[in-house]
Amino acid sequence: MLFLPFFIFAIVSLYLSAWLMYYIHAKDEVGLSLPFNPSRVIKVNMVLFSHLIGWIGYLPLIVSYLHWRYWKIGSECFKNIVSLDIPYHNNSNLDVYHPEKRKNGELSRIIIFVYGGGWGSGSKMIYATLANTLRELGYVVVVPDYRKYPEVKIESMYQDIRESIKWTHKHANDINGDSEQIYLMGHSAGAHLISQVILSDILKQVKYDESITTTSSPISSPHVSEKHDPAMKATKFENNNNNNNNVKPHDFLPLVEGLLLFAGVYDISAHLLHETSRGVEELSVMTRAMGSNHEGYKANSPIRLIENNANLFSISEDLLDLWPRILFLHGQKDTTVGMDQSANMFNTIGKLFPSERRQEVDVRMRLYRRMGHGEPVLCK
Repeated sequence: MLFLPFFIFAIVSLYLSAWLMYYIHAKDEVGLSLPFNPSRVIKVNMVLFSHLIGWIGYLPLIVSYLHWRYWKIGSECFKNIVSLDIPYHNNSNLDVYHPEKRKNGELSRIIIFVYGGGWGSGSKMIYATLANTLRELGYVVVVPDYRKYPEVKIESMYQDIRESIKWTHKHANDINGDSEQIYLMGHSAGAHLISQVILSDILKQVKYDESITTTSSPISSPHVSEKHDPAMKATKFENNNNNNNNVKPHDFLPLVEGLLLFAGVYDISAHLLHETSRGVEELSVMTRAMGSNHEGYKANSPIRLIENNANLFSISEDLLDLWPRILFLHGQKDTTVGMDQSANMFNTIGKLFPSERRQEVDVRMRLYRRMGHGEPVLCK
């Protein structure tokens, strides 16, 4: 009698795994590969059940949101608090959550929240409760949707994130936000996207500034609160253009004040090994989004990006000017993304900055013993 429930569970597990594999491969048009290996079936279904339990954790948030949205504030007040579905790039939209205006007339800090979803799923609507919590704390909150695999691959996702940052900076005054106090918050794949976008842009800008300095008259680096003054930088570009008509400023992103990186992926190859150990590497779209080759994995790993530019961390004053404040946060019970991802990225940054320069940057890490993968954005 005890064998019957186990047998039924095994049959259902096999069917469910096979159906998911069929769906993903058919959607991807790369053929059909059913996971009949018993070990893989068990691993896949353990992951599926853990995800199911995780989604159950969203139920209190959904109830809380519905109560707040339709019972506590009503539709008319909601329109004054949240601006929905503002187009910003390639048919992608974003939502803006407006805090109460400060009595002293000061502008509010801005948080751009980029959700995760394994580079292939997710929606800004899911994180309305989180965004509203941040709004109630006094932040202007921008939550963009972005294109995902299989519609696009990773470069297009980067482009969407870049455009959402540009939109926010351009419209900061319109949304009563401080354009010099923009923070990016990312969870899981979202943390990967914003770290890769911001850090690659900073490194390119540092190299560009150095090339400008070496090809024209030396110009000292202006410092304002340990950051470049945009007005001074514009003057610098104008002076260089007058000396050399071929020199034009690159389309760099506006400066961001800080990155809040929750349960992120920073080493694609290492995370692929982690996914393989869980038996979900075929279900995950990560490798296909990154190009399905080791060169793509390295090129899209923030930890490899900074390692490949280690010399700049030792000598560049511009890098210190542009480097944002960073907080890594990870749960020790996270089985979806191992906490070694955050720990290794944090430690690598610490090693690249010489000891005498570390005091000039603010990079921190927080590990929480009882926290899993979803809790950083589920907890209120």
